[in-house]
Amino acid sequence: MENYSNNDISDVYTVSELNRKVSLLIEKEISFIWVKGEISNFIIANSGHWYFTLKDSKSSVRVVMFKGRTNSIKQIPKDGDEVEVYSNASLYLPKGDYQLQSLLVRRSGIGGLYEKFLALKNKLYEDGVFNQANRTPKTIPLSVGIITSLRSAALRDVISSLKRRAPYIKIIIYNTPVQGVDAANKILEQIIIANNRLEVDTLLLVRGGGNLEDLCCFNDESLARAISNSSIPIISGIGHETDFTIADFASDLRATTPTAAAELSCPNILDLIDKIQFFWKHINRSQRHILDNYFQFLDNTSKKFLSHLINIRNNLERINISKKLLISCIKNKLASNKSRFSLISNSLHFHTPNISIRLRRFLLLVDRLKRIYIENLVTKKTLLQARIASLSALNPENILSRGYSVVRDDDGNVVKNYDHVSDRQKLKIQVSDGFIEAIVYGSKIK
Repeated sequence: MENYSNNDISDVYTVSELNRKVSLLIEKEISFIWVKGEISNFIIANSGHWYFTLKDSKSSVRVVMFKGRTNSIKQIPKDGDEVEVYSNASLYLPKGDYQLQSLLVRRSGIGGLYEKFLALKNKLYEDGVFNQANRTPKTIPLSVGIITSLRSAALRDVISSLKRRAPYIKIIIYNTPVQGVDAANKILEQIIIANNRLEVDTLLLVRGGGNLEDLCCFNDESLARAISNSSIPIISGIGHETDFTIADFASDLRATTPTAAAELSCPNILDLIDKIQFFWKHINRSQRHILDNYFQFLDNTSKKFLSHLINIRNNLERINISKKLLISCIKNKLASNKSRFSLISNSLHFHTPNISIRLRRFLLLVDRLKRIYIENLVTKKTLLQARIASLSALNPENILSRGYSVVRDDDGNVVKNYDHVSDRQKLKIQVSDGFIEAIVYGSKIK
């Protein structure tokens, strides 16, 4: 037996220290690699963690996948599955067992599909295919087309969402398989048919979730170019939130799910009703404000008429002009608001509850405003005519027309009594149609 000195005691490791050192070495040298093999002894623990063995014809290794990572796997693997595991190597310290900690699990062969997906994506990006889709879906579409399979759950979800949010929308279904060898060509044919018919405002390309192989028909180059060149805006809702396909990049809008695609295609009818009510209140306030301003202007103008008789004709002309402007403004404003209201109402195809009642109330208010305006105008005009008549009655020239006359001396002073005249004095007598010169030959007290 070899003789070692006591100084070497510092190099002695405990088992825990050794395992920890080996663990650090493994984690440093082997980190985040893809490992291919067959699954055996697959177990889902009560904690939600997955434990299984990955093997090939010569070797095997234990694998653990913690619960936080398993939630992202759509299909639970089983014994016998050929898979590829993205993991890092580690050492289970209590037992000193070497194992893999898995981050991702995919079916064997998926890696090649993903590489093809990235290559096609880069090619179409460089060709500008993804930049061609710049159509903007209509804010309030009247018809929506759905490209999907009649048997798909996505179709039921989309139709349910559209009927709930926008019952006024016409729905047209373009039936096509959304999985399989010939699915991409069938989808492309339906896009061409929809563009030839031009019977919808927006197209929804939808399908439920699946793995990369299930969604591979949406990673077709010809389909992507057809989507990009479509004259009708296309909204894609393929798979789940984490699924991305070439069709998503070529579409005008990409939704995380089919239901989300339906929500992006049209506004909620309740939101439209709120907007109509807002516009109706705004119209009502605007009309009231306009009328109040013009009535105030009319009152101020009427007061100015009473100050100078010489400006009556000019002020009457201003009143007539103001009246015409007021009527024209009200008619134009009412016509514009009525047209806008009718446009929104027609777009809803009369599916909106209580809109007709609110429209009748609006028209009644318009008629009431017209009557109030006419009654006030007649009242003001009557008052003005009465005041003009009073001023006219006090005009001295009108008094002369009834047979009276005004006597003035040479200085233009009015002769009011007997003491203001003398014998042989010249006088001027004003009658309604001119002046008479006279000489006093005699005067006497009455």
